[in-house]
Amino acid sequence: MSEAEKGDTFSLKVVIDKERNKILFAAADRHFVDILLSFMTMPLGRIIKVLKQHYGDDLPTIGSLSSLYRSLSNLDSTHFVTDGAKQNLLNPTTSFEDECKRLKLDITDFQPAKYFYCSNKLRCGNKFKSISLYYDHAYFCNHCSKYYTMENKVATKESEACSSDGVWTIRGASFTILDDLQIFPDEIGLVQIMTLLDITDSNKAEVIQVDLGFNEIMKLLKASLTSPTPLSDVVLNKTTPMDSTSIPLHEISKEENPNSSSVSLKMVIHKSSGKLLYAQAKEDFVEFLFSFFNIPIGGAEHLMDGKACVKAIDNLYRSAAELIDDKYFKRPDAKKRLMNPILPHGCISKNQILPLVEECLPANYTTILSNFSSLNFPKGQGCYLQGPRTYQVTDDLIVTPFCHISVLSCLNSLKIPISDVEEREIQIGFKEALNILKASLTSTSALSNALLTQNSNKRIKEEV
Repeated sequence: MSEAEKGDTFSLKVVIDKERNKILFAAADRHFVDILLSFMTMPLGRIIKVLKQHYGDDLPTIGSLSSLYRSLSNLDSTHFVTDGAKQNLLNPTTSFEDECKRLKLDITDFQPAKYFYCSNKLRCGNKFKSISLYYDHAYFCNHCSKYYTMENKVATKESEACSSDGVWTIRGASFTILDDLQIFPDEIGLVQIMTLLDITDSNKAEVIQVDLGFNEIMKLLKASLTSPTPLSDVVLNKTTPMDSTSIPLHEISKEENPNSSSVSLKMVIHKSSGKLLYAQAKEDFVEFLFSFFNIPIGGAEHLMDGKACVKAIDNLYRSAAELIDDKYFKRPDAKKRLMNPILPHGCISKNQILPLVEECLPANYTTILSNFSSLNFPKGQGCYLQGPRTYQVTDDLIVTPFCHISVLSCLNSLKIPISDVEEREIQIGFKEALNILKASLTSTSALSNALLTQNSNKRIKEEV
């Protein structure tokens, strides 16, 4: 993003509870609400990346995703089928890239679109947009039989100018945003808002005007994932810790996907305390963990029925689903797309556990697929890691190559005898996968919170 683009600001009128030093609500136009809704379209890996770029070593801890992303970054490229496959995980894309580029202030840092260009530019000039992560190489032009090259194309000024018309919400719409990111169209009355907030004395309220720029929007993205009161954290410079209460596995009401696969995981547990020491996993489980980074946060909410235990993000999802009426969206399909974002074509494994959906290729692509191949994914679509490999996974999802000597040294340093160590094997199916995803968003003990429960014990067997 250019410095000029970072200079864009939003002016908000904010109502503050003077006694509690807390924001009650803010009045905002469609441009600011579009920014909030854009959070739902960002893949989890993209969120971690932009926050890491902005905060550097002060990157906030977001459940176990922060350590998982760091593990991915630190894992040597020899563990991946290609370095390009690793880079795709570190820099996930979205099916909303075109919309995000039209935001008044875009924090997503998505790269320019890639195009295939015929190398015979003077006589042919054929080109088309690359819309699949898997089909990343074209052999020859079907018009003149010359070879293709792939280049990045920077967005034009015409496309950037579209931001004045908004992205998802309609022209002229205005909204009320609560401190926890519930969004209401302004047709809701003030009395309803004050009643909802349990405010009976308006004399305690003070109206101020604030300007939010790039740094504040980045802080708002961070706070939406780490605080129950993001607006207060940003405007009043507060830090409010999030309640990490988890949802038991049986409360996730999604029906099991009959087509989903499963993978095995060996849990190594300290008998005396019942605590997880580490997990021993094959490359298929690690690939499953890394697949989280491709999932938009709105997609994670959809998988968990809007109960991801991240209060502000849950409220954003509920706002799009229930609080903002269809008439406030520019397009009939906008609400549906925000509530269940489709992943870009080519990033999902054929052996996926979670019921993720990716974009379909246009008809004009499917007729010429024989001209395409994949340089980044030689083992097939969604296959990122070499195998067979064995990895050690800690409770907070730090992934490292497995080494018996390192494990033994760790046990000795903790003064844990082998006789006090228990190995259990568990199958990670649909429900377990959902619980790990949920726990990774909220907890630094993701595996324990997700798997060491009475509900999952029925699927655990002792290793013979």
